Amino acid sequence: MRTLSKTTLFVILITLIAVALGVVSYQFQHPYPGIWPVLSFILVALLLDQGQTSLKVSAYGSTSFVVHIAAGILFGGFWGGLIVVVSTALAQLAVGKEPLKLLFNVAQRGASVMAAVLVYHLLGGSLPPAYLQVVGNVDSAALQRDFFLFFAYAATYFIANSMAVSGVVAINSERSFRDVWNLNTRGVIGYDLGASGIALFLAWLYTRFEVSWGLGSLGLVGVVLPIVAVRHVYGLYHQLQDSGQELLQVMVKAIEARDPYTSGHSLRVSQLSRVIALEMGLQIRDVEQVHTAALLHDVGKIHEEFAPLLRKEDRLTPDETALMQTHSARSADLVGIISKFRGFIQESVRHHHERWDGKGYPQGLKGHEIPLASRIILVADTIDAMTTDRPYRKRLPLEVVTAELQKCKGSQFDPDVVELVVSSVAVRRLITVGVEPATMSATMTISDPKVGRPTFSQKQFWRGRQA
Repeated sequence: MRTLSKTTLFVILITLIAVALGVVSYQFQHPYPGIWPVLSFILVALLLDQGQTSLKVSAYGSTSFVVHIAAGILFGGFWGGLIVVVSTALAQLAVGKEPLKLLFNVAQRGASVMAAVLVYHLLGGSLPPAYLQVVGNVDSAALQRDFFLFFAYAATYFIANSMAVSGVVAINSERSFRDVWNLNTRGVIGYDLGASGIALFLAWLYTRFEVSWGLGSLGLVGVVLPIVAVRHVYGLYHQLQDSGQELLQVMVKAIEARDPYTSGHSLRVSQLSRVIALEMGLQIRDVEQVHTAALLHDVGKIHEEFAPLLRKEDRLTPDETALMQTHSARSADLVGIISKFRGFIQESVRHHHERWDGKGYPQGLKGHEIPLASRIILVADTIDAMTTDRPYRKRLPLEVVTAELQKCKGSQFDPDVVELVVSSVAVRRLITVGVEPATMSATMTISDPKVGRPTFSQKQFWRGRQA
């Protein structure tokens, strides 16, 4: 009998939860809103689902959540959940999603709405909310209660949605849940909650049009058109960001092409630096800056005087080493040309070869005088050096790498960064990708400036507040 994968079991669990919530919601269902309101919400949600934005790790997000949240607050858990399930299923079929992926996205989105409505009810919220009543007197206390409970409702939706998606991505990609959630959700959940106010406005506008003219669906148009426009601008912004990042990577690859042993080195160091920064609990904005600084830490090597040194297979002479050690300052000077990179990123690049004991370069900073990002990059840079095949030695196994880091903590490396690297499952897993066990006894000079290793491989599953 074939054993089901962890991913499949997780999808089955989410589906069972969605079915259970559907049964509970059916017991407390609100009156049927009518065929046209249901079809209108399904159509608008389907349209918004066509524009998706890639998240950091194997997931996508879309603005259809605005319609999902509005449907739940207007029509209750059962009918709101039905609208979400049908619109999501149609959107997934339209792009040819595989059955398991389709089932997961339908189930987790439907479950998120129904769970949010259930929590809203348990907290004392009324449906329809007091702020949607357009006739008669509205109690001020009820108005304030329902208004603030709406954001508890929205928060429940986003938490349930992000946890389900982060869970399946973490399982399928063999990454930690914390890592995936931090990358995909931590930095944007505040914006999501703010954007849920659009859903509140959509529900209010729908109610106004429905009561005044019996054409609530027209209220959808009044909200959806601005959403589409904002989504288009947001998409262009992300395309510009992605293009800028791709240009940086192309530039870095062009520099590294001078040395066959360092191909992909900066990209790998940036990936490892990002994971270390996340594990240290840095804010997402700082994590991204560490990632950028690590990507650009060797750009100064583009200068022609470094070319012969990069191509040299033997160890460098003292004079050549002294010249190579100027690359961090040269890199910082180049990075500083871009005004956006001045400050945090530029200084992180400048000092990525400073040592904890003050014996590094270019300024001999020590301890906490060294920017934290520089301390992270130095460890990531060294790990990449140790796990690379060189003309004079083979790449080192994990146990040798960790032993070298432990030996040099407090002298070359920040002890806290080393301890985190050694103890973090996520970091250790990333280090071992492409690192083959070695039985031979191996040693190396950690300060060797000519470093690199093979490209990381990374699994991908689904992208999004849908996956």
